[in-house]
Amino acid sequence: MRTTLSTGRRTWSYGWPVKPFDRQHPVRAFLDDPRIGARGTRAFHFGIDIAVPDGTPVYAVEAGTVWSNSGESFAVVAPDRSHTFGYWHVVPVVKSHQAVARHQLIAYVAKGWGHVHFAERQGTAYVNPLRNGGLGPYTDHTAPTVDTVKVYGSSLAVIAHDTPDPKVPGTWANEPVTPALLRWRIVPTTGPAAAWRTAADFRSRMLDRADFTKVYTPETRPNHEGEPGRFSFYLARTWSSTTATTVQVEVSDTAGNLAVYTTRVNAVDSRL
Repeated sequence: MRTTLSTGRRTWSYGWPVKPFDRQHPVRAFLDDPRIGARGTRAFHFGIDIAVPDGTPVYAVEAGTVWSNSGESFAVVAPDRSHTFGYWHVVPVVKSHQAVARHQLIAYVAKGWGHVHFAERQGTAYVNPLRNGGLGPYTDHTAPTVDTVKVYGSSLAVIAHDTPDPKVPGTWANEPVTPALLRWRIVPTTGPAAAWRTAADFRSRMLDRADFTKVYTPETRPNHEGEPGRFSFYLARTWSSTTATTVQVEVSDTAGNLAVYTTRVNAVDSRL
């Protein structure tokens, strides 16, 4: 049985996989952040990256049974099989099919990684550990940022990012993460604004890999060590306005912090 704790309006079902379990740790990558390989492979990030030094002990967030995936990753399946927690870029100290208790030592962060990739899966779907009711305690005091709204080819796009809170230390400091929700709408010169349209929603679960190129434009670049990425999202796949149009974009995180950006765009944008 899973116990839900709460602090104010936020709840969580399990603590952190590194000590102290009841204190927030820096997260340097979010669920659904873009991942683009050297050969052009594209995928959504299927968990979060908790920034800790190499060699940091890693513990089970819940009791379960170990299932090995590879030499530097494994999963712990809940007794009722309702959910699974994955631990990646680690050196395991437990074996496949071994039963483990909550907060039992299960691994150490492998050399050269500087983080533990932590993932939660319900059935076949990866869910957002930072959602309300997931990993905690977790707070976020900074709203995401809209960098620019622009016409990208024949599409309308937004470049936006969020800032990890607390700040990530070391060589991955000052690198962005994705907002959890992006919405947009047209604001006419007269009359009420149009209804909000959702461009991307990462709040609850990982999106289907086939949707990557529907969410991110080719202008997107993932983070690399010491090289901040650039996250460019489609708002409208086709944009045919021939006159200046007022567009509002709203970006928010899993904690509910949000920012709204209003700008004028048209079919030929001088900022390209």
